[in-house]
Amino acid sequence: MLIKKELSKEKVYQKVKKYNEYLAYLNGILSLLYWDDRVTMPKAASEYRGKQIAILTEYIHKLKTSKKYAKLVNLLNENDYEKYSDEWVNVKWWKYEYERSSKIPPKLMAKLSNLVPISINRWEQAKKNKPKSLQDNTLKEYLNYLQKIIEINKEFINLLGYKEEPYQALLESYEYSFTPSEIENIFNHLLIKTKELIKKYYDKSQKVEDILKGEFDIKKQEEFCNFLVKKIGFSQDFSRLDPTSHPFATSISPKDIRITTKYIPNDIGNSIFGTLHELGHAIYEYNLPEEYYGQPRGAAISLSLHESQSRFWENIIGRSIEFWNYFYPYLVNYFEIFNKYKVVDFVKAANKIDLQPIRVESDELTYNLHIILRFNIERKIFNENLKVKEIPDLWNDLFYNYFGYKLDNYSDGFLQDIHWAESLFGYFPTYTLGNIVAAQIYYHSKTQLNLKELIQNGQFNLIIQYLKENIHQHGMTYTTKELINKITSKNLDPTYLYNYFEEKYSLLFN
Repeated sequence: MLIKKELSKEKVYQKVKKYNEYLAYLNGILSLLYWDDRVTMPKAASEYRGKQIAILTEYIHKLKTSKKYAKLVNLLNENDYEKYSDEWVNVKWWKYEYERSSKIPPKLMAKLSNLVPISINRWEQAKKNKPKSLQDNTLKEYLNYLQKIIEINKEFINLLGYKEEPYQALLESYEYSFTPSEIENIFNHLLIKTKELIKKYYDKSQKVEDILKGEFDIKKQEEFCNFLVKKIGFSQDFSRLDPTSHPFATSISPKDIRITTKYIPNDIGNSIFGTLHELGHAIYEYNLPEEYYGQPRGAAISLSLHESQSRFWENIIGRSIEFWNYFYPYLVNYFEIFNKYKVVDFVKAANKIDLQPIRVESDELTYNLHIILRFNIERKIFNENLKVKEIPDLWNDLFYNYFGYKLDNYSDGFLQDIHWAESLFGYFPTYTLGNIVAAQIYYHSKTQLNLKELIQNGQFNLIIQYLKENIHQHGMTYTTKELINKITSKNLDPTYLYNYFEEKYSLLFN
């Protein structure tokens, strides 16, 4: 009788590692399909693309939850390794991810993946139509798909389970460190502080001429944004920048990080700061340790950290006077109209407080009100079974409460974001958590670097190196909470964000 020799712990580890590297390549292919769907694919092909994505998603999920993989991963225990070692990190997250994935049937994942491209297509049609009534046919068709997506997410919640509330099961896909109640406490205080800052600085900021609004040639916007990305140090050898309806960044492989942005003829700020936002994501992805590709040790820890990087580049660096002291002469070469203004006029306009309805076009301060609104609605959907048909008007009611005026169409309301059409429930709160993290990192980095001088001199490589050493290189070694504490020696503290706003606005608007 032939007795099969038991594998050593090291051989089991290597097999699981190789298995996950294979999955990473498949996920890269999936990311490419999504990118193509959003950037270059003919819109009429959305249903076929949905089936293509569904087939690949189901196959990947089957591999992630197979009996063969389960047997291997269950032989590993992170406690057999030194805490925070490469092996400990990988085993900890492999087991966590398997536990979550194994609770979801592959057919259910495929069902969702098939719906998403069609849902996005219907969302785009409804948004374009600017519906004012729930009886609008394009809106009703999108709501039908949104209903299906929400029902699948409710199935996910039942299968995954949760400790605190149903919404937590979805939030953990994007942020593991913070519970919904912790986020609620942070957001409630932030809401109060934001309204105080609006009251203090809004009227003063309105005296600023909005020179970012006007007629700006799309081609020149595209050329300038490509120049901006290249000048900061992100090479086209491993990246590209393309237009899309709702900007995003995606990693196809460690040497293929793609950025998208949206060009609006009458608002140059939208493309510039949207590009900087997605560039922040791309810099994080590119600087993850390539030698750990396909392993948790080489992956981003959370969307909160990811958003902290995008908001750091978009706002803290990108809206600073130092940044535009460096880039304004280049901007003038592309758009002669800015010869009429001083750099400080541009910076004031870029930081003007604007109580407008569109999140991605909003100013840095009121942006957080948009996120708090979405967070509250998402919790009502999954904790209180808010009906899909009630979402549009609840959105409008909350918007009136936060912003003080009524919306006249749903495209400026709940249709403005693609996230729910993509089934990204639980993602939104990470944007504001990212703002808080970014501010805390900003104040710490000022003690480590002569940050303002580096920005003013265009020495972005040294800033990227600082972020790489303190954040990017760690992959998933530390949770969001642990990493913030490791970098700054303090727990996450929203006070840094309030101080940042006060410091900026007192200089610009007094």
